This record gives sequence, structure tokens and C-alpha cells, in this order.
Amino acid sequence: MKRVKIYFDGNKTPESVTCSYVLIDERTNKQKEDTIKLPDETTVPQAEYQGLIKALSAMTDKKNTGVELEIFGDSQLAVKQILGEWECKNAELRILRSQARNLLNEFDKWSIQWVPREENKAR
Repeated sequence: MKRVKIYFDGNKTPESVTCSYVLIDERTNKQKEDTIKLPDETTVPQAEYQGLIKALSAMTDKKNTGVELEIFGDSQLAVKQILGEWECKNAELRILRSQARNLLNEFDKWSIQWVPREENKAR
């Protein structure tokens, strides 16, 4: 089974709001990364979810049979909500969580876990 690591992040500064991701194919060690500017009114949790969604969308362009995802993010909120461990009360976040879960359903196997900010390869 092909294994791909995904790191995702969302950031808000006075200058801009962005989300980013890094994809690492463990077999070839090939890496793809991207940072996307988001609308200024985007919240940090929304940006975190967008980072995950953009990474999963970049993966769904390929054939996903036999692909195992290991996903890492420094947003406890996004990780725990995706896993169903925390409730998702915010309507906008529920929509983003549904989008992410729908994309995750396209993969044979996946896991997601929280990592400290300094271990997150997406910035």
C-alpha cells in the first residue's frame, strides 16, 4: 500500500490569512507543498480546515486505491472534530468538516493526529 504523509496548517497575520500543506510520498520521498491565500475574514480554525481540504483535494487528483494517508496538524480543534472526539457547534466549521470527511472517504485507509507546532512541516 502506498503511504502518503500530509501536514496541514492555517495562519492569520495582520497582513493575510493563508492555509498550507505538505504532501510526502514515503516510497519516493517526493514532496509537494502549497500555500493558498484566503479571504481576510477567514478565521484561524477555518484556515486550518482549508489546509486539510486543499491537501486532500490535491491528493484526489490521483488514483487513490491502495493509498494510506497519515495526516498531521497542529490544530487540536480540527483533528479532534474530524475524529468525532469533539463536538462541532459552529455552522461554518461543520460544513468544512463535512467536506474534509467526504474527501477522506475516497481513501482506503487514513489516520489523523495532532502534532506540536514545531513538528508541523506545513507553515
